[in-house]
Amino acid sequence: MNVRRFVIAFFGAAVLAACAPVNAPAEQPNVSQVEIRLSRGPCYGTCPVYTVTLTGEGQVRYEGRQFVNVVGERTATIPREDVARLVARFDEIGFDRLQDAYRGQMTDLPTYTVSLIRNGQTKTVVDYAGTSVGMPQAVRDLEAEIDRVAGTAQWVLRDGQPVRDRPQP
Repeated sequence: MNVRRFVIAFFGAAVLAACAPVNAPAEQPNVSQVEIRLSRGPCYGTCPVYTVTLTGEGQVRYEGRQFVNVVGERTATIPREDVARLVARFDEIGFDRLQDAYRGQMTDLPTYTVSLIRNGQTKTVVDYAGTSVGMPQAVRDLEAEIDRVAGTAQWVLRDGQPVRDRPQP
């Protein structure tokens, strides 16, 4: 009788174990239809003015306008996995739930605009001294991460330093 109970308990445990959820490896988000855009606007001083756009396919498009080493358009390619990690970072900070704009009451500062286009939906956050009015620091960190992943320093900086002279026509 005890053997019978043991066999039933053993098979019951085996069946339950087979039905237990398995922790699958975390999947990278599908980024084939994703676009990330960072625009850095002018200020009273010599703030770099440019826009960089990254696509889910790993294409980088840069357009420099003022106080950058390269005025005009440039392109590059980065690994799709880098874009996927950026998209995951957007999700980690709850980008879709952020306010559309964080505007401080000071003047003459640059405006930074971050947009994420995914599944036909666009979410944009405007940062004008945003951390002074409650914007999470994570948004500022995300802006820097976009620049790092896109490699904008190669076009924005001159000899590793900010550009201080006005662009020539």
